[in-house]
Amino acid sequence: MIIPARSCIFPAVLCAAVAVPPACLAGAVVGTVRSAQSEKPLAGVNVRIEETGGEASTNGEGAYAFDSLNPGTYTFLFTKPGFESQTRNDVYVAGEGRKRVDADMLPQVLQLEKMVVTGTAFRKAPDMATSTKVMNFDEILRAPGALVDVQRVVQNLPSVASGGDNVNEVVVRGGTPGENLLIMDNIEIPNPNHFAQQGSGGGVVSLINPLLVKGLTFNAGAPPAQYGGKASSVVDVELRDGNDKIVLGGIDLGLSGAGGHIEGPLWPQATFMASGHRSYLDLIARFPAVVAIPEFWGFQAKLSQRIGSQKLSANGIYGRNSITIDDAKDDLGLDHDIVKSGGDIYVGGMSWKAYWGDYFSTLVVASGTGNTFDRLTYDPAPGDTGFTNASSEQEQTLKAQCAVDFDNSNRVLLGAYGRRCDFNIDMREQPDTIKAYHRDPGTGAVEFDSVVTDAGGEPLVLFERTARREVACKYGGFVSSIVHLFERLRVVPGVRVDGFDYNASLHVSPRLSAVYALTPSLDVNAAVGVQYQDPDYSDLVRHPANRDLEPKRAITGIGGVEQTFDALDAKISLEGYYKRYDDLPVSASLLAPDTGLAGRFAESTRLVSTGDGHSFGVELFAQKKLARNLFGTFAYSFSRSLYEDPRPGHEGEWYDGDYDFRHGLTATGGWKLELLGRDWYARLRDRLWFKILSPVMPVADRMEFSAKWRYLGGRPYTRHVYDDTYRRWYVDRTGELNAKRHDPYHRLDIRFERRYGFGFLHMIYYFDLQNIYNRENVWQFVYPDGRDEPQPIYQFPFFPVGGIIIGF
Repeated sequence: MIIPARSCIFPAVLCAAVAVPPACLAGAVVGTVRSAQSEKPLAGVNVRIEETGGEASTNGEGAYAFDSLNPGTYTFLFTKPGFESQTRNDVYVAGEGRKRVDADMLPQVLQLEKMVVTGTAFRKAPDMATSTKVMNFDEILRAPGALVDVQRVVQNLPSVASGGDNVNEVVVRGGTPGENLLIMDNIEIPNPNHFAQQGSGGGVVSLINPLLVKGLTFNAGAPPAQYGGKASSVVDVELRDGNDKIVLGGIDLGLSGAGGHIEGPLWPQATFMASGHRSYLDLIARFPAVVAIPEFWGFQAKLSQRIGSQKLSANGIYGRNSITIDDAKDDLGLDHDIVKSGGDIYVGGMSWKAYWGDYFSTLVVASGTGNTFDRLTYDPAPGDTGFTNASSEQEQTLKAQCAVDFDNSNRVLLGAYGRRCDFNIDMREQPDTIKAYHRDPGTGAVEFDSVVTDAGGEPLVLFERTARREVACKYGGFVSSIVHLFERLRVVPGVRVDGFDYNASLHVSPRLSAVYALTPSLDVNAAVGVQYQDPDYSDLVRHPANRDLEPKRAITGIGGVEQTFDALDAKISLEGYYKRYDDLPVSASLLAPDTGLAGRFAESTRLVSTGDGHSFGVELFAQKKLARNLFGTFAYSFSRSLYEDPRPGHEGEWYDGDYDFRHGLTATGGWKLELLGRDWYARLRDRLWFKILSPVMPVADRMEFSAKWRYLGGRPYTRHVYDDTYRRWYVDRTGELNAKRHDPYHRLDIRFERRYGFGFLHMIYYFDLQNIYNRENVWQFVYPDGRDEPQPIYQFPFFPVGGIIIGF
């Protein structure tokens, strides 16, 4: 969304009233240091600021503080005997106020002969050995092309392909949409997005406000046993707590809309955060009637209460969205002119975490989530309705777990859960009568012939209706541990059990991963695991026999090496993987093709769990953290995704999967420039006109220039066949599957960010220019009946996005 310059001026005027010279400003940095393994506060951690030599030590609650820091960028070093030293680069103090810098430290694998005084800038998850990336808020914010979205940001990794530019779906290693598990503060959320796509985990805009996020952990396969229910990956988002000293707030403008946030203390040991956003294009601009304008709004809040060594938290999200498209036949190739789409999303949960002494802790989480999916297509003139969807999917979960920590840094984690699933699937299609036509040999005009009848002489009508509500229960448990067998080796074994009473399934999923430290900076890692994923709710009820569908199973094996270069704040990793799929749902139309017209033009709703597939590949990832001026990543993957042909007579044949891109390359890079130390700039920023015009000034206290270039090989697809007699498209189920490929996908994104600090007011202005050379990337073809040519659906064209974040 393009942000007009005039909408940015008023904050600068307010800043001018309180601005003081940079040399007089002093900020503070506070934080808490925890064990990354047990999450308990660590006392006695030495925290050193490399640029000033200032030092502090954490107290019994793991807290530390530095006061009177001049505006600028600092590097923090965290050290404690028995733990791996950690570095936090690019800690930017904008001016007055308090910046929070937390750290999670891993138990040390190698006990070196002397104290390590240089830490690593790369945080690792203690229970994940392979295919893992840990990101903090600053990395989410600055990622070019990610639009400050917690799901889009992981699409820069070599194991991830997107589900299209217009959605933030996470598709991993040849899998399919909906295979990613998203967790926010221990709450599993099926789909936290505006315009959520049913049966997937993606949508257009995330409701999770990145300004409330502390960081996230991404794992691409074979995660530890506490993660279940999905066949591929995990995005685990951790929210921060609100400020515990003073009430702060801010306003922001971006792709997620216009809104604000506020945080602060409530009473002793209690804090809150809240944010709300609303789309604004429908309010500030006039568009032609043919332009579809999305409307959406959302709210997010978190409350935290500490009672000694215990912590109570409550989280909530609610959002609503809608859009009306008035010319869908021409714009989208649909059979009806008007499309209305939207839905509601809600997330609510409470957690209670407690430490009972030095070695035992518990966590209890109660949560509820829900999505509604509303869609209506129709033609206004005859008043006929083509398709309606008024479905809802809700889950209520109770989860409890306990952990035992040992003096030798070993750990055992046990847990169990129960989940009530309430799914009301209501989808209806208009009865569609098959008609025959002929083409006049003289004029070439298409003329109606007759209504096609069945064997009984009745009109042949295609029609599908699903209207069914079910309430079912999922349940299960897990045990996982972290074991240091000897000094260089960390092993994470585990097993989980999951059941679903609707289809009477019960399955066991073993997991095992290990990290062997060849040197303090070189690790060899491996993981293997079994993951099960229950069928989509809509698939289960579309046909009575679908109740017998089995969960699909993925068996994943991963191995690799990772080398860190702490002096350069860089790392490089190389991994290979193999993933085997079993019990995939297959349409009965492929297993027993119907040679009649009804079978040709309609897909069977009956699904059978007989599908098999596999994917394999090699991934290279290199990263340079932002230290001093430069940062960047390089991600390349070669992969294959294949499925066994289930059709009779094709035994032993394989075809390319829908996400078999083969080659994927993503390169990002950026450069930072700070002007606070320049005399000419100090004189310039003192002037009133500069403060007023700061939203449009080309220079700032701090500027970042970054870019991303992404390439994906052509996506496979099966071309449909047009039947001129009936003026309909169909899939030739006796022909080759996914034998065609779209042209390769590539695009270049550029981001420019400016930061200012005027007293207590901190401002960030950014422009994210998507696909700057306007590459026409085709995502898919649609096949509208009555037209003998398919219509391409393109991904983002050149798309400028602007944003503002103002904190005070």
